[in-house]
Amino acid sequence: ILGGGGTGPVRRINYPHHDANENLGELLVMNIPEGDIKWRYRQRAPINTAALTTGGGLVFVGDWNRYYYALDAETGEKLWQTRITTSAQGFPMSYEVDGTQYIAMPAGVGGASWSSMLPRDLAPELNRPLSGNSIHVFALPKN
Repeated sequence: ILGGGGTGPVRRINYPHHDANENLGELLVMNIPEGDIKWRYRQRAPINTAALTTGGGLVFVGDWNRYYYALDAETGEKLWQTRITTSAQGFPMSYEVDGTQYIAMPAGVGGASWSSMLPRDLAPELNRPLSGNSIHVFALPKN
């Protein structure tokens, strides 16, 4: 048909991974070059950010459900979490001023297609804010 172009409606069915136990987010840490799994951290909400590792043995990530986490790089144990006003996005950064290390983590709806496209049938209990952009900065203890 002249000028008809495009496609029909999307007919997608979501199938959770059989090993996921209803979790949509996973951080997997591997030993390189062996490739064996050192540890994995699973949670209900998808992890939206890149992982930032520090020389002090911490891993920072953020998720779709408005949480930032600090995990122990050796064990995967959750050491800290905080909830923010909108979804975590992007790439966490680290910097130092006068001997204090800071972690800066962006948040907001951004422009990424995956940031707002979590199908409701996969996680109906998770509600994501529709707006708000910010950068949250945290100082690490000096020990």
